Amino acid sequence: MRKALTFATLALLLTLSNMGLSARSADAVFSMNAQATQSAVQADMLQTLNDHRSAVGAPTIGADARVSAAAQNHANYSSANGYMGHYETSGLPYYTGYAPHDRLVAAGWSTSFVSEVATGGGSAVAGVNQLWDAPYHRLGMMHPNSVSAGWGYATIGSRGSTVGDFVYDFSQRPVNYVRSPAGGQSGIPTSWGGGESPNPLPAGVSGPVGYPIMVVYSAGQSVTMRAAEVVAPDGSRLPIYYAQQQFENDYQVIIPQKPLAAGTTYHVRFDINVNSVMTTNEWDFTTAGGSVTPPAPTPSFHAAFLNESAWPTLAAGTSTSVTVRFQNSGTATWQKGVAGTQANLGLNGDTVAFANLGMNDGWLSANRLATTTESSVAPGQTGTFTFNVRAPSMPGTYRLPLRPVIDGVTWMEDSGVFMVIVSTTSYHSHWASQSAYPTLRVGQTSAPLTISFTNTGSSPWVKGVLGQEARLGINLDDVTWASLGVNWPVQSRVAAQTEATVATGQTATFTFQVKAPATPGVYSIHLRPVIDGTTWMEDDGVFLIITVTP
Repeated sequence: MRKALTFATLALLLTLSNMGLSARSADAVFSMNAQATQSAVQADMLQTLNDHRSAVGAPTIGADARVSAAAQNHANYSSANGYMGHYETSGLPYYTGYAPHDRLVAAGWSTSFVSEVATGGGSAVAGVNQLWDAPYHRLGMMHPNSVSAGWGYATIGSRGSTVGDFVYDFSQRPVNYVRSPAGGQSGIPTSWGGGESPNPLPAGVSGPVGYPIMVVYSAGQSVTMRAAEVVAPDGSRLPIYYAQQQFENDYQVIIPQKPLAAGTTYHVRFDINVNSVMTTNEWDFTTAGGSVTPPAPTPSFHAAFLNESAWPTLAAGTSTSVTVRFQNSGTATWQKGVAGTQANLGLNGDTVAFANLGMNDGWLSANRLATTTESSVAPGQTGTFTFNVRAPSMPGTYRLPLRPVIDGVTWMEDSGVFMVIVSTTSYHSHWASQSAYPTLRVGQTSAPLTISFTNTGSSPWVKGVLGQEARLGINLDDVTWASLGVNWPVQSRVAAQTEATVATGQTATFTFQVKAPATPGVYSIHLRPVIDGTTWMEDDGVFLIITVTP
């Protein structure tokens, strides 16, 4: 990139030495070559930015003439007026707009999402690199949703001025996140001098400190910090500063409190919430300088989600088998039955709420669903976790958060995997039989009466379990006949099922007694089965006819 700048400068000098040109022609050539020089500088700056972006896995971006013009205009203003900032004052030389957005509009670009970085510096590329090192400025420069950039550099006044403008499209997700330093990246500076505005360091703290470390998520995902760490090769944790979020909430920054050692590989771990989902993001990078000795490889446990079986819809109380598969993406083998290496499928956060709902059907424990069906899963191979799950008695949709774990060692990646279980009710009945209608004298108590219904639904009737127990009710909860009840469960329920469980196709028996009213006559009671707390079942037009004599 330096050759392009040198060539453009040289061309300008050679043209000016040609004394045969007219004054107007010379001025025109000077202007053309000045523009060529400026374009070459801007291209050099853009390439430097894209080199940084490529190194951290962010998509490379192109320049737009309008964005470049806005950046160059502000660089001219800043240099000419000895100003460092983002807001211009009307009436001063080179004024083109109060704020970055205004200057882009003046250059012909209208967008709601624009950011600007600015600094001094002795050269254009040095300014870009200086801005990249500062984490709040690096945020806009490395952001995966940046789609176009423009750079400007000017030396009109007493000092150089570097300005970069960026426009964004947050509707897309080209990558989920980018990290800087990136995973496996080497040659990282050991320190940073600080001096950024706004200042990411605590009040009263000045540099040099360790090189800032950050992660940025795309598409406006909210990122909150739980904890982070930087681990040296000897296993020690470095003291760090947590930088407060500025401008956006889609990133997190940590800064080692002291400069890092040269030629050293560090391990970084961010325990964060991304859109309220617990996530662990961890990686290694190596600093520049020194004689780099790769750390001795240590077994690591990692997992990458592959697939899972279809989400089941079940009748309440019934079970089915489901499967989830993860690839062993670490360097250690998962060994079934060996403590410290057995991979289990856990419920994220160790929640036991689903077991308390009755969904545990043969799990390893209340929050460990299964281990691998394979006895051994080497790196790169697939581990299969198969388990039974029971639909809760209460109808609804239940989302099980799943995450593999090596118990006693570490949780593996939180990939946001979940299994959705839909619990539905299928309660239906059909009249089967009943005892003869009774004839009673006034005030007389009947012998036990029986009415039977067949379970024609897919859900079992379970005695003593609210929401699953079948009862024989008086239709529409009519309590007119409550005075006739003899030990009825409630005023409008004459009996509960006799059998402990009535499966599909089986018959439930409802046995009860009535006491004849004080007035002779013929009385008709409309009866209908019900699952209280869930649903009435079919109205088959069943009646109990009581004839009362004096």
